[in-house]
Amino acid sequence: MRKLLLLTSLCLLSSLVACGGQEKNEPEDSSVDKGNKEPGDNTPPSDQGGSSQQQSEETNLKEFVGLTYESKSVKYDGLEHINDVKLVGVLPEGTNKTETKKNSLGNNLTSAIEVGTYYFSITLKHPEYKILTLNATLTIKGENEDMPVFCSNSGSIYFSNGLDSSRLYSISGSSIKKVSSSTPKEFYKYDNSSPIFIDRSVLNDSVKQINGESVNVLFTESKINDFVKQSDSIYYFSCNSLKSSKSGIYKVDASNKDEEPVVTKVFTGKSDNLALYNNNLYFCNGEDKDYIYKLSTSTSSSTPTLVIEQKVHEYVIYNNVLYATANNFTNDYIGKVNLSGSASSLTKLTNDAGEYLKVRNGFLYYNCNDWMTKVDEEKKGIYRIDLSNDKVTQVLQSEEINGFDVESTNSLVYNSTTNLHLYRYNMSTKQSTDLLSSFQPVEETPLNTGGKNITISNKIYYLNMYAGKTLYLYDENNGSNSQLTTNKVEDFYIYSNTLYFNQVTMFTNNDIYKISLSGNEEAEKICSNDMRNMVTDGNYLYGTHYNFAGVSSGIARMNMDGTNYIKFSEVNGAKNLQIRDGKLYYINCGTGQDNGNIEYISLSSINSDGQKLTGTNISSNIKNVKQYIVDGNNLFYIYNGTFENSIRRTDFSSLSEGTKIASTKTNPNEILIHGDYVYYYTYASTNPANAGFCRISKTATSDQGGNEPLVKYDNKYYGSNLSISSSNKLYFLNYIVKLALGDAHFYSINLSSKAVSKIA
Repeated sequence: MRKLLLLTSLCLLSSLVACGGQEKNEPEDSSVDKGNKEPGDNTPPSDQGGSSQQQSEETNLKEFVGLTYESKSVKYDGLEHINDVKLVGVLPEGTNKTETKKNSLGNNLTSAIEVGTYYFSITLKHPEYKILTLNATLTIKGENEDMPVFCSNSGSIYFSNGLDSSRLYSISGSSIKKVSSSTPKEFYKYDNSSPIFIDRSVLNDSVKQINGESVNVLFTESKINDFVKQSDSIYYFSCNSLKSSKSGIYKVDASNKDEEPVVTKVFTGKSDNLALYNNNLYFCNGEDKDYIYKLSTSTSSSTPTLVIEQKVHEYVIYNNVLYATANNFTNDYIGKVNLSGSASSLTKLTNDAGEYLKVRNGFLYYNCNDWMTKVDEEKKGIYRIDLSNDKVTQVLQSEEINGFDVESTNSLVYNSTTNLHLYRYNMSTKQSTDLLSSFQPVEETPLNTGGKNITISNKIYYLNMYAGKTLYLYDENNGSNSQLTTNKVEDFYIYSNTLYFNQVTMFTNNDIYKISLSGNEEAEKICSNDMRNMVTDGNYLYGTHYNFAGVSSGIARMNMDGTNYIKFSEVNGAKNLQIRDGKLYYINCGTGQDNGNIEYISLSSINSDGQKLTGTNISSNIKNVKQYIVDGNNLFYIYNGTFENSIRRTDFSSLSEGTKIASTKTNPNEILIHGDYVYYYTYASTNPANAGFCRISKTATSDQGGNEPLVKYDNKYYGSNLSISSSNKLYFLNYIVKLALGDAHFYSINLSSKAVSKIA
């Protein structure tokens, strides 16, 4: 496990970054004067000679001054940087400007997002000035972080692919495949046949296992530091929580697949680096200077025993010998101790400080991250120690290791920090092969049943379909995009600055979590039931109850802390839950004649014993409802009829069919009320010219469905899950479930400029 992130710069690339500034009497910056060539240009440099008359004419021409065309170096962030290199300065009127942008292969650029070096050139021409060509580079650097690699016994390689947002990929033969939207941070190192990894995010972490073409969630918890697998149903994990009472080592017993797993705390305190060996659980005890302790797994004793009285960063156990990177006052080193003996200190094997320790084929492999490598770069790279004679050999000299695994006695695979590519290295021939040399991410629209987003001022919480429908936070203030959960979220709700979310915790089992958005807290699981469409009256959370098979089967409520969960209605498919005047309103989405009716249940009639209640239809005049919004004393709803789809408004004091305020040429997908307007997206296949994002006045007295859209339909933008931020931007999921239209990305529309931007 990597405990220290390397912050070294990409020195080689940095040395190539040159200032593109051009000053008078410095023609060497011009590629015309130097005969410079662009990448991929095989044309020889132009002849620098010419007639004396031409030279005289050129001498009389003025020179461009006060211009800069500076190279840029940025850290990879997944955003577009093709316009980062700019010409700065005032050009004489009539100047002709020609700019080229190319990649390292000499191909013209249309985008600059991924890690690499890009080459820019601009040529300026004016009848009264000498021709000037300026060159600059754009370098997008990969961030040094753990990007693990796992070589399985089956021959497949699993890895974190930095060329596609560190998603989980596999290579089998010549086939490169995206396995999951998960982003592995560490693979389980004690079993080469079972690809198990830790997936981390802001709110929680998960341990996941790859099974063929799918990835299963073994368990989820906040702040998972490490884990080990004892059997297919017994695991141990360490949790270093912000709350000292929660920190410790836990045993997870998932033997009964029909019940919640049994979680038992076996050690209290900070811990790391778990290992199971001979019925003992080994770990670095954070409560005692990270010394190595062990705890018996075959007895009920919870008292750990000291094994090594030295501070250890990471270790592995093989054939009753523990190999570790230990802390020393002057420098870390790698040592060993025989667990069958009485020694409590390590015998030094090498002065190297190693990371990613793993035993393969009778050798201990490690990446040398010694502080001495800052002086001696030839010392950087991957080493192995022959465990039969303790001989140390450097097998790969490199300063760019971001994670590696051993494929065979002659082959290893590693992730590069320089360009985020995956390489296979032959230890016999000393040759590296780029396994991602021709890789280009292929985007496939993910299948989904719709998303959700909630806007709080200028922070937008949304479900990212391209990250496995996990919960994300987009902050307009700084443009940051943060992944909040590791697993699929079915629904979430925000009330009184508290976030409640329903996510997969084990396999397909959904639980309810909550976390305060105002403090430095951790997500807490409050309920093991599957509740969606959540809403509250301030005393209870109400929602649609889903059974173990993921099918809606009633309406339930629970206390705000998740206790006293009861199901009080058997109505199937209730959605669009809202509370008003002591009543819980919802749309009945069952299969009977009540389908599409708005019904209500009085909150005061709900008993703690779970007595099943029947809803009351608010009006026989209102039916075939797709969505509704209560605004003051008005009820706005989408009527979804056989021949007509419209937006209607009626008064709660006299509920009628209401006034059609948008029906002509419309097929509203959903509505949103913001300020004085009703916003909606419409797509009528019979009239696509009028499709797009629209708005109408809340007080409209007649059908205004033919209004000009805010953003026209252009076979590109579709709209669902609408919200509007305080900066007057409308956010939407570009997907309509029923019609299966759109690319499922998350976008925003600036309602002032009408500009559309992709967020994720």
